[in-house]
Amino acid sequence: MAENTTYTLTQYAGNSGDVQGSVVFDATAITATDYIELDIGFQPRAIEFVNATDRITGRYFKGMADNSCLKTAANGTGTLEVTGGNGGVTLTTRGFRVLQNATLGLIAASKTCYFVAKA
Repeated sequence: MAENTTYTLTQYAGNSGDVQGSVVFDATAITATDYIELDIGFQPRAIEFVNATDRITGRYFKGMADNSCLKTAANGTGTLEVTGGNGGVTLTTRGFRVLQNATLGLIAASKTCYFVAKA
């Protein structure tokens, strides 16, 4: 598993130390076992990561297993994604990682994503 660094990140300070931002991926092929790691300066307690292009949302709350999330697909179907399956979000000391698994669908080439990380 390797880190993908081919994207453009824009961050905005939110209220009470929260951070929101956008991540735009270029047309470079995405490797399913890779991830992006966002350094936001703190370990968040809750994350919402949205693939706005495909309308897929992943939510992660502190205490959930690493590499998991609650996913909502464009059609409204909700699933719990877990390690060993389609994966999800993992907290780091200064931010979080999001797996690029194609079935998870949060990250893909030529997509625009948004996130909110709560302190």
